[in-house]
Amino acid sequence: MAEKFILGVDGGNTKTDYVLCRADGTFVDLLRAGTCSHEANEGSFPWMQATMQAHLDVLCGRNGITVADIAAAGFGLAGADMPEQVAELERRVRAIGFTKIGLQNDGILGVKAISAAGVCSVNGTGTVAIGIDDAGTFMQVGGIGEMSGDEAGGGFIARQAIKLAYHSLFRSGAPTKLVAGVFDVLGLREPQDLHEFISNHAWGSPHARSLIQMTDKLAQAGDRTAQRIFDNVGINCAEGVVGCVRNLDFGDEVVVVQAGTIWNVIGYEGMSESFKRIVCEELAQPVRFELLECTPALGAIFWAKELLDGSVTQSYRDQMRAFLSPEKYAELAEKQ
Repeated sequence: MAEKFILGVDGGNTKTDYVLCRADGTFVDLLRAGTCSHEANEGSFPWMQATMQAHLDVLCGRNGITVADIAAAGFGLAGADMPEQVAELERRVRAIGFTKIGLQNDGILGVKAISAAGVCSVNGTGTVAIGIDDAGTFMQVGGIGEMSGDEAGGGFIARQAIKLAYHSLFRSGAPTKLVAGVFDVLGLREPQDLHEFISNHAWGSPHARSLIQMTDKLAQAGDRTAQRIFDNVGINCAEGVVGCVRNLDFGDEVVVVQAGTIWNVIGYEGMSESFKRIVCEELAQPVRFELLECTPALGAIFWAKELLDGSVTQSYRDQMRAFLSPEKYAELAEKQ
């Protein structure tokens, strides 16, 4: 009998990682390729299928296997936000040749990287709260724009820094060092320059990373306007988690995972403190908070292993986290 494999796919808006392991879970290969999100190309779902197929041809080809040799696969895909999108993505993935699959929005990988069930608060470039309960029921809150309350993530924070600097200069906002910080990052000199910048960049700022870093430094230094940006981000993320939990069915304890760049790099502690306080105040059951420090792609592999064997042992999770540490994973990805 031919050897069987499992596959984990972390498909974001900028890149897709395919992690191939043997059925016993031992690592085989990592392929990093461009995005395969159906929202990234006007070709939509047909383009997504063709792109994923091309990526898999490379991965399978260099390992001497076919998709038929992959016994189970976990897919976390950007753009899997609505039930009809999930259904169409499943149809396209099965058309490639997969049979035993799990597929949801890529936010679910934060949960699967830690536990079989729980809720993940993604606070990265964008934001979403997504959970899976003990019965395997999924729930997504947000991830579809600010009209749904997506007031978190790097893009939002950068826009808030500019907005509140403008508010301080031209409206009734309190004095804040954000004004000088924003002017320094954007290279502005006169108050009217900010008005013109906003007019020319209504879609967002091309200096998001620098604006976020500047705002974090001011928050850590005590600027209350900068602190309120992060406090409100924490509260907003908490509200999404609370909504997920209330619409799902968990046992005595809920695992809440914090995933994404913003959760990992912001030094101002008030954001995470606000998040945890609201979650604990609003939920009746105990909560165990986990900061996701490993790659989300491990969540896809653990999901595939769970589909194949029915569960994932803690020893296997520890083994894979040690082998595919962030440093090792980055090294493998750079070799592509």
